[in-house]
Amino acid sequence: MSLPHVHILLCTKNGGPYIDAQLKSILAQTHQDWTLWISDDGSTDQTLPCVNHFIAAQSDRDIRVVTGPGKGCAQNFMTLLARPELTRAWVAFADQDDVWMPHKLARAVDMIWRGTGAQIYASRSIYTDATLNPIGMSPDYQRPFEFGNALVQNVLRGNTLVMPPDVTEFLVSTLPFALNAGVPFHDWWVYQTATGAGFDVIHDAQPGLFYRQHDNNLLGSSRTHAGHRAAILLRRVFAEWIDRNVHVLSDLSPVLTHQSRRILFDFIDWRAQPASDWRAAPQSIGIYRQSLSGDIALRVLARLGKL
Repeated sequence: MSLPHVHILLCTKNGGPYIDAQLKSILAQTHQDWTLWISDDGSTDQTLPCVNHFIAAQSDRDIRVVTGPGKGCAQNFMTLLARPELTRAWVAFADQDDVWMPHKLARAVDMIWRGTGAQIYASRSIYTDATLNPIGMSPDYQRPFEFGNALVQNVLRGNTLVMPPDVTEFLVSTLPFALNAGVPFHDWWVYQTATGAGFDVIHDAQPGLFYRQHDNNLLGSSRTHAGHRAAILLRRVFAEWIDRNVHVLSDLSPVLTHQSRRILFDFIDWRAQPASDWRAAPQSIGIYRQSLSGDIALRVLARLGKL
């Protein structure tokens, strides 16, 4: 079987200090059959000059630059994915400030092909500081990667995602709903929508990239941005994100599996109940996070009326 052509979708905005290292790491992939599409969302630094210099030096490569919608990271990725050329394509998402390990694409393709072929690939990452000094590693999750988890936790980091044509085609069909609702995170939307429709997830325990932690990360790792994450939970921002996600999933309920529809509507009914100490735990309706401490946090948020 011949190796697939992978469309790498890279979204940028003011990534000048980091973009060159990421572009060079893509060029160094052992899987060499790829196209790189870059959607810039209004950079005012050296991002585009750096990208254009890279393109000029790789004249034999199909590398394109388009203008993003100017509505944030999630909309930038989803708008790029909505391009008609990607209806049935292998797709890999890429962030401007990471550095891919040489095996990243090849390992993802191989692991998808070893399974059903209708799977989403994600991997662990090595956390680094802004200058790529390692400072830790992302979690090695042990609980199932299923819809009940996806409703309240995003564990598929967008910067690691690789998707085969069946998954891409399905996700593209749901894009109008997601774009209209303004879902907060493109990778969380992928996790929820795809698992809701019955696609499987591969979460590779072997890291595939170096994930910089710096002041401009939207969320970053839970360890380096713990205070910011706590504030999101307590100010009910997290609950508002879930509101938007649930709205989209309700519209998409006809394409969800029977089990996913049951969990979704049980979750909607559960959220409508008054917050109290007697309220059933989220786990009782199949809603869970990847750790015991995460499950406890869900119960606390439920009692505070912030879930």
